[in-house]
Amino acid sequence: MHDPPDRTGPAHAEVAEVWPRDGRVRIIGRVVGAATGAGALIARVRGAPDAALRLSAEGRETRFEASVPLDGLAAATPEGERVWDLYLVPDGQEEELRLGRHLDDVHGKKKIFTYPAQTSDGRRFEPYYTIQDNLSIVCDGEVAR
Repeated sequence: MHDPPDRTGPAHAEVAEVWPRDGRVRIIGRVVGAATGAGALIARVRGAPDAALRLSAEGRETRFEASVPLDGLAAATPEGERVWDLYLVPDGQEEELRLGRHLDDVHGKKKIFTYPAQTSDGRRFEPYYTIQDNLSIVCDGEVAR
């Protein structure tokens, strides 16, 4: 007898809610396909692996919650437009799990879900879903003050 197919796909941090307001982006979700526990949220600049922030994440069992402070992103963002990709590292694990939303019936979230932008230190930040339905935050660089 064969095991049923795994419908959850690769291990990842499944995003349930995104709340961009008050100078931060709050993210709530659950770990899928990996050991549980919240651990840490990693925000890493795409194409610049040395530009990363490690933030605390809270949670219980498979649930997690983390907030990304925009002032921290602003201070750590290299010049120009940058994209911050988001990962969760569960307690006691080394593997980074990409944050995304894959277990619903909505594909192509990049063109469907929009979130309000916020500014911090003269930079504009906006969470968005990538073409792979992963969650990232774009920094549009300097804005007029």
